[in-house]
Amino acid sequence: MQAQAAKNGSGQGVKLGQAGTQVSETPIQNQEQNRVMNQAQVQENQPEDAVQTQEQNRVMNQGEESQIKTQEKNEVKSGTGADRSEQRKSDVAKAVKEMLQVADREGGIGQQVKVIAQNQNQSQNALEENIKKIENRGAVSKFFFGPNYGEIKDAEKLLAQNREQIRELNRIRTEISDEGVQNQLAEQIRVLERTSQEVETLLEDAQEGFSLFGWLNKLIS
Repeated sequence: MQAQAAKNGSGQGVKLGQAGTQVSETPIQNQEQNRVMNQAQVQENQPEDAVQTQEQNRVMNQGEESQIKTQEKNEVKSGTGADRSEQRKSDVAKAVKEMLQVADREGGIGQQVKVIAQNQNQSQNALEENIKKIENRGAVSKFFFGPNYGEIKDAEKLLAQNREQIRELNRIRTEISDEGVQNQLAEQIRVLERTSQEVETLLEDAQEGFSLFGWLNKLIS
């Protein structure tokens, strides 16, 4: 009996020992579970971090693009003004020279090209005079009376005429059979279009800003 009891007691001790082992393993299991959960959480957060990084990069790229556009706009506005004016006149004069060479080779159509080319040169010179007067408007005068709307209107009329002539040049270009001559004329037309766009930007910028009586000046100009 005593032996059996001792045996039973020994068996119970083993069971308790096993139970005790299980109890002692529980914190370890919890630590392991926490480690696994933390790893899973880190893995889940990684895509979000990547998305945030991409978003930050996109915002930075937009900011850089905005700065580049602002810089380009400032270069058009300043450049300096006199330098840009001379450059535009030079670009148009070179384009006109090239178009006159085309005109000499193309007979009847060439005569139309020649007339338009000469008009473009004259119009650009007149436009630059308008722009010079617009840009020379004093800050005080601009604050009280706004920009020089009279010169702006004259410039806009010349610009509209230039664009109409450019459209006519494009129409004439399609009637030229020689592809090489077509390409040569197209290149000069692009120069004229680019110059016209720059002038348009200048005229728009000149009308920006606050003035006390600019609205009245615009009505009577």
